[in-house]
Amino acid sequence: MEREQPNENINLDESETGVMERDSGSGIGRSEESGEINWEEKARSLEDNYLRAAAEFDNVKKRLEKERQDSVKFANETLIKDLLPVLDDLERALEHAEINDAGPDGLIEGIKMTRQKFIEVLDRFGAKSLSAVGEKFDPNFHEAVMQQEDPDVEENTVIKQIQSGYMLKDRLIRPAMVVVSKKG
Repeated sequence: MEREQPNENINLDESETGVMERDSGSGIGRSEESGEINWEEKARSLEDNYLRAAAEFDNVKKRLEKERQDSVKFANETLIKDLLPVLDDLERALEHAEINDAGPDGLIEGIKMTRQKFIEVLDRFGAKSLSAVGEKFDPNFHEAVMQQEDPDVEENTVIKQIQSGYMLKDRLIRPAMVVVSKKG
């Protein structure tokens, strides 16, 4: 029993039949004289389409990888741009102190203002300082560097912060270095 080959030249014109039919469009693979399918030509056409699609996919993949690399490479650009004015303020404070012999009060005031600006930049990017003094010691947020006897404070309470800890959004990026109380 011989199988019937599907008809590839079906028209999209539904005005006569009322049924939408598909059309292969190009007629590639058909011999004009006999109306039979030329399978070699059809295979070459399909292979060409496949190779073009594969090349396009490869190009898209390379472009996306380059965009990803650029994104990673320049991810901190906005942060750096926001930190540059803080550095400018530090340089101005030092220059002012050297030229005018401003004394320690002027220099301290300039450093405090610069520190405040730095904290504001960190805050804009979602970095928050952890306050640890008076808190119960939590190894998830605190790094104990020392224990100290203190009869006035409950045991395992942070009594001194040596270095601030920071969170970036919901992630700890640096634990606070602390001194923890112990009973004597």
